[in-house]
Amino acid sequence: MKRIMLNGNWDGACFAADGKQEFAFSGKVPGCVHTDIAGIHIPADIFYRDNTDACQWIEDRDWQYSRSFTIETLPEKASLVFEGLDTYADIYLNGKLLASTENMFIRHSFDVSSLLCEGENSLRIYFHSPVRMVEGLEDRPGAFTHERIHTRRVQCTYGWDWVARFVSCGIWRDVYLDLEDGFTVKNAYIYTEAIADRYAQIVVEGEMDHYENGGIVALQIRDPEGKIAYRHSFFCKEPAFKKYITLSDAKLWYPAGYGEQPIYTLEVCGKEYRFGIRTVLIEELPDEVDSPYYNICLRIKDSVSGEIYDKNEEFSGFRLIVNGIPIMCKGANWVPSEPFPSAETEKKITTLLELGKEANLNMLRIWGGGIFEQQHFYNECDRLGILVTQDFLMACGHYPEEKEAFIEQLRYETEFAAYELRNHPCLMWWSGDNENAVLGYDEAEDYQGRTAIHNGIMPILSKLDPKRRFLLSSPYGGKLYASKTVGTTHNTQYIGESIFPYILNNDMLDYKEFFGTFLARFISEEPTTGAVSLPSLRRFMTDEDIFETEDMWLYHTKSNPELSYPLFSVLDTFTKKVLGDYADGKDRFFKLKYTQYEWIRISLENIRRNRGFVNGIVYWMWDDCWPASSGWAFVDYYCLPKASFYSFKRCAGKVLVSIDKSDAYDIYLCNDDLSAKEAKLSLSYLKDDKVFPISENTVSIGAAKSAIVHRLAIDAIPEGAVLLCDIEGNGFSDRAFYRNKDLPIIPCKAPVVLSRSEDSITLKADSYIHALELEGEYIFTDNYFSMLPGEEKTVQFRPAENAQTTDFTILAYTLK
Repeated sequence: MKRIMLNGNWDGACFAADGKQEFAFSGKVPGCVHTDIAGIHIPADIFYRDNTDACQWIEDRDWQYSRSFTIETLPEKASLVFEGLDTYADIYLNGKLLASTENMFIRHSFDVSSLLCEGENSLRIYFHSPVRMVEGLEDRPGAFTHERIHTRRVQCTYGWDWVARFVSCGIWRDVYLDLEDGFTVKNAYIYTEAIADRYAQIVVEGEMDHYENGGIVALQIRDPEGKIAYRHSFFCKEPAFKKYITLSDAKLWYPAGYGEQPIYTLEVCGKEYRFGIRTVLIEELPDEVDSPYYNICLRIKDSVSGEIYDKNEEFSGFRLIVNGIPIMCKGANWVPSEPFPSAETEKKITTLLELGKEANLNMLRIWGGGIFEQQHFYNECDRLGILVTQDFLMACGHYPEEKEAFIEQLRYETEFAAYELRNHPCLMWWSGDNENAVLGYDEAEDYQGRTAIHNGIMPILSKLDPKRRFLLSSPYGGKLYASKTVGTTHNTQYIGESIFPYILNNDMLDYKEFFGTFLARFISEEPTTGAVSLPSLRRFMTDEDIFETEDMWLYHTKSNPELSYPLFSVLDTFTKKVLGDYADGKDRFFKLKYTQYEWIRISLENIRRNRGFVNGIVYWMWDDCWPASSGWAFVDYYCLPKASFYSFKRCAGKVLVSIDKSDAYDIYLCNDDLSAKEAKLSLSYLKDDKVFPISENTVSIGAAKSAIVHRLAIDAIPEGAVLLCDIEGNGFSDRAFYRNKDLPIIPCKAPVVLSRSEDSITLKADSYIHALELEGEYIFTDNYFSMLPGEEKTVQFRPAENAQTTDFTILAYTLK
């Protein structure tokens, strides 16, 4: 097959609602209107301060892209392929209307054999305003905006509580001509049937193209080193084939932290398909009545969230098992890394994913308000061992599922996604949507999203990817699907009813205990928020914006219109109640960052202590879609880690120490490794800026276990003191602390810099430092850590991607 790429320079034009052309411009494919006209008809820096307001008129216009291309010799058959059109597009080839499209998420392919001519050909794409296209349609409920519900394009850029409104148009992925040349394989499905000893049986199912006259299918498999592991040829004149293949010395694919990630390659009819050998099971065993897990579930049902959403009388776990090994899933949600998906680069995707692995993340959930990511994303997750769960692309709304035309679009999307993604070993399960079916349950005759799931998505997946689990929605399981004692859970579901009212209306002296109640069997969304770093803020805000006013903080944080208060006020209130009032703008800024570190520490330590009952936590969210000033992400828009990144890295490490309080101080050792661990455990307490030793012990913990390894009487430390616990073992160390009530912090003397090189710095503390911040455009091996008096610590660092500055600052805070 010969392919003629049609990317590159196109001629663009803008049309008013009355059809009159307003101006012409030079366009790029792949691309979109916003990026094409930036600096000409809208501000060059779309994200600076409130410049986004000057871009909103774009969504009300129609747009056109056109170009010509040359065909020297007419082929027998040719297909014009658009990998992505955003969204309502009329396609004209040589002046004739070829087709009209209405779905951004899928590949569009058209037979143009009869329309091509030798020599010059013209191609024109006319995009209709996506907001005007749905004018007059019924107003359907949906989070943030309603008009998006009718349009099959990326939902979040209609405006969400973490990204501004960017409703664009354009040819957002590759466009090309395929000149076809006969008998070939159309696609292949590779899956692991069984693993025994060192052997694996895999199955290859292929669909053929131009098969009527038959031909030889040459099939071979290369192992991860590129050596031929299997070879076979056979005659085929049928539309499909199925081959069972036994591979000796099979190298299994494992999640990060549990083994290696070997990738095999299937070569068939000149095409290549990558795959991994692994088995996946979701274990959902019921809890025995009166068992410890059963009794935890009863307590959850008595909580605020349980009273609203949990109608379960029986409870069960939710545990992912890969190759027979139970996996403790520690991850975050992924949203498009650019507001204009055409601007997503392989480099940025790799940077974000490698940062994830560096932070001990092993799972990402592709959220339903975004897109099916480009192949590079899933290839990189395969390489890095990052598990993926994939939503279908509906989020927080009442979609027109009663209309056959909508269901038909879902079928197209499901077919596209299944063919594109089903061979990736990283993909663990599909989910039908994001939060549409929170009030559903299996025995319900009807609920929001049920028709879309059962009529649109499920029949296609059952045919094209039957070996992979499909969860009807996210969250899913139990009665109701939003419940926490069965299946997966979104703790973000409770922010408006429980979490945010607690922050705004209480003194938060018991915040550790409050957040400790948010247990669930598998948490697919866990909320947390905090500010981004100073180098990133200075790219889109002034110092006056950052340190003296709130306007741009509010503008770049965004909010939820269903709440009566801005999200920034929740962060601000949490920060002041837990970390103390602000001395000035710089003090405010540090605390707004450190709040998210503390929030992650509290929630993730709690999950680690309850391993077994909880088998996964996926935070909201990993990356940012635009330059947010504060918000949910762990890594900001410019790929610079926030304080939460470093808290997650510490708490998601293989071995963690944590302190909880009951009738004593309970010291937990949490081990996610597959081997038992032994450690020296040292207890001390901090009082009046002095550290007093208590005891040293040797403790141990079994493989993949969390348990109390030591208990300390409450009266063992003076009132008002802070309990400190250090562990040190073979290849690991950690420090935990416990302080009753709030955690006010104040600036203190920075540590002495003993040495600094181009990639490391060694520090020594004269007095206790509770939070040491290294701030600059670097990736540090550790950050926001504590230091004991006289303690020395060396931190390695490297420049962040696209760093604009080379200096960094050192800031220290201690407990008040």
